[in-house]
Amino acid sequence: MALQILELTPKVVIALNKIDAAEKRGIHVHHSKLQKILQVPVVPISALHRIGLHNLVERVLDVSNDRIKTKTFSLDYDGLEEYIKEIEKILKKCHDLDYPIRWTAIRLLEGDNYLEKTIEQKCDGIIKKIKELSNRSKQELGTTPEILSIAIRYNYISSIVNQVIKTEKVASPTLVEKLDKLFLHRFIGPLASIALLVLTLLIIFSINTGFPLNILFKHIGLENIAEWIEENSLSGLLGTFFSIVGDIVRYSLTAINMPREIIDLITDGIIAGIGSVLGFYPLILMVYLAFGALEDSGLMARIAVISDRMARRIGLSGKAVIPLILGFGCNVPAIIGTRILEDDKEKLLANLLAPLIPCQARLFVMIAFVSAFFSSPIIQALIITIIYIISMILIVVLSFIFRKILFKDYIVPDLLIELPPYHRPSIRVLLWHAWDRSSHFLKKAGTIILALSIVTWFLLYYGPVGEVSHVDESYAAIIGNMLVSLGSITGLDDWKIMLSFEAGFIAKEGMIESLVLATGYNNPIHAIRSLNLSFPQIISYLLIMTIYTPCIPTIAAFYQETRKAKYTFLLLLYQLLLAFSIGALSYHILSFFL
Repeated sequence: MALQILELTPKVVIALNKIDAAEKRGIHVHHSKLQKILQVPVVPISALHRIGLHNLVERVLDVSNDRIKTKTFSLDYDGLEEYIKEIEKILKKCHDLDYPIRWTAIRLLEGDNYLEKTIEQKCDGIIKKIKELSNRSKQELGTTPEILSIAIRYNYISSIVNQVIKTEKVASPTLVEKLDKLFLHRFIGPLASIALLVLTLLIIFSINTGFPLNILFKHIGLENIAEWIEENSLSGLLGTFFSIVGDIVRYSLTAINMPREIIDLITDGIIAGIGSVLGFYPLILMVYLAFGALEDSGLMARIAVISDRMARRIGLSGKAVIPLILGFGCNVPAIIGTRILEDDKEKLLANLLAPLIPCQARLFVMIAFVSAFFSSPIIQALIITIIYIISMILIVVLSFIFRKILFKDYIVPDLLIELPPYHRPSIRVLLWHAWDRSSHFLKKAGTIILALSIVTWFLLYYGPVGEVSHVDESYAAIIGNMLVSLGSITGLDDWKIMLSFEAGFIAKEGMIESLVLATGYNNPIHAIRSLNLSFPQIISYLLIMTIYTPCIPTIAAFYQETRKAKYTFLLLLYQLLLAFSIGALSYHILSFFL
């Protein structure tokens, strides 16, 4: 890229970054000699440690103000030169060119489609002559001009490298560098990568919601510690904060005789909606911090390499594994994380599959249901494991179907990735990237979540007669009753259950809360038990809950990444149909045998 820019303009300054890392590895760059060869300023810097940045800015100002004279770089393309010169002669007849003639001739010989369209608009008929010349060069040289020009550039680069770089022998690899033997091992590598990612997610979950540490302490009988962890997790603290803010606002507005409807809208709708958005944010921010730490340390590239063989079986490259695994924590960062994928079709496929991964919120609902109906920890764990296995099978099957129907000409992209040296992540860089990416979600998806939180509040608190005293008189209950006929196919013919599915569309955690409101029980376990579900109904409910349309933040993130309404609709439709079909199938099969 540097050579091609130098051919385009002499107004160039080359920043030689990571010079500190190079010197630590015994790599010394003779930048003065490199500067003499290229005839433009070459400034050694370390962006991370702010070394040489002042000098870099000074050189940029010198070049832009012509205090340093630079020359346009010209590379000898050997056998291509006669064709380049002929194209230059043709281009001289075109008097309205925006680029240097030699650079334009080289790019047109290589087949730059964008430049061809630009030149054709300015000088009609010229491109036809140039293409004829390009085709003649292929016949006479036995290969394309593009391949030859690339080979010539890289040969020239190699000659420069040999002149300006000296490598000294350094001490034997450190313990950190020897980790490659672990993470790139054919058998141990996948296990080590999974263990690292699981540990990362467990730390994030524990800080954000207290899970799974709270479950662990409950099982060993330390209920007080479990409750303390839940209350003092980020999610718990934010929930307490917004509850206090809501109470203060309610008291203040009541004191000035504000109408009750407006008070309820502000406290239960707007403040609660903002709380739900900000309650989501710490998880996303922490996922990005962890994501950035893995990337900045060099571990992410190695996880991608070792995961490539497994991922290719579902039509994805190893790079896609990282964001998909994040989906076990939250589908939102999983979808946003697919930005690291270069191939558009692979990115879209990964986005369509990511919402099938059971997120942390779905796991909470699973744990609440199995805890309510089953006392044995073994049965509880077995049911949750089976739900997860079914989800993984669906990802494989749906990937195959999408590739056959939507992406008929799709080929799994090869994994071309550089394995960077291990190094300690920079906190400053991690915070910068995490804030940049997470705040983008906060601005875009947050507005949608807030709006729908207000709509949900209205549906739950109002009905045809106005404000309701009980949720079963609300618009939400009316909609739930309308959906009972659909639920009866799956064995779930209770409006309270259908209401929970409505709430789950906003956020899966809301499913339990809606059951509490609808049943009148304060205890979630008692509320779930009051439904009196049979075993086939429990499994049907859990399968539908896990598979059906993800929450609004996920939909918002999906549309934000794809910018395609038709694919957003496809996501909604296929997951709804799939969830209720599998729920109905499981209910009838289990009812037949039990």
